[in-house]
Amino acid sequence: MKSLLKAIDTIDAVARAGSVGIRELSSMTGLPPSTIHRIVTTLMAKQYLRKDPFTKRYSLSFRFLELGSQVQQQFNLVSIARPHLERLMAEAKESVNLAVQDADSVVYLDCVQSNYSMLQLFTKPGARVPLYATAVGKTFLSRMSESELNAYLERTHLTLNTPYTRIEHRKIIEDLKQVRLQGYAVDDEEMEEGVRCVAALIYDHSGQPAAAISISGASMRVTPARVSYYGELTKTCASAISRELGFHHSPQ
Repeated sequence: MKSLLKAIDTIDAVARAGSVGIRELSSMTGLPPSTIHRIVTTLMAKQYLRKDPFTKRYSLSFRFLELGSQVQQQFNLVSIARPHLERLMAEAKESVNLAVQDADSVVYLDCVQSNYSMLQLFTKPGARVPLYATAVGKTFLSRMSESELNAYLERTHLTLNTPYTRIEHRKIIEDLKQVRLQGYAVDDEEMEEGVRCVAALIYDHSGQPAAAISISGASMRVTPARVSYYGELTKTCASAISRELGFHHSPQ
């Protein structure tokens, strides 16, 4: 952790200075020149810093511009999706969520809470949940290749969140085949007992998954008999958001 803090301090110092040498960085951070040299060497290897071959001074690389662009895209996604989420909530009369994949997890970016439910859901913005046990997560898993999916299942500790959580590889793979077939995923009380969710993927201009949208509610209202109805609603909403993101072809 101390090494990480030193690296962050170094990045902050480079950002403030714009262009800086080893000794200046040492003075700015209070770290020995030898320590600074090791840090900047690592940051350069990871393409977070660049070194001017003539002045030997360091500056931030375009990697930070790429990262900033990704963050900005997420904020743009929220603003584009929000009116659609509100309309979907009004039609479904259940809470509606927007989520993105982050490595082997899903992070919720936005939620329009239903006026018809007092249920406190796990889908609040900022919440991080596993891919395998959530409807939004399953939509992302459904787009993985066979090798990618097998690698994910091998490295992931599959936990029984509820008695209904699918942790057997065979069952998860069969579930994902159904997701691909119908175009939406279902969390059948697998993340939280008493809560059922239905989700569909949102695609960006290049046809890659950008996010997922879901309807979540108490299982007594989001019944198995109504799942296909909610599935079609989420697919329609996801398609509308995808079009605004520049996607013009059917993902199915």
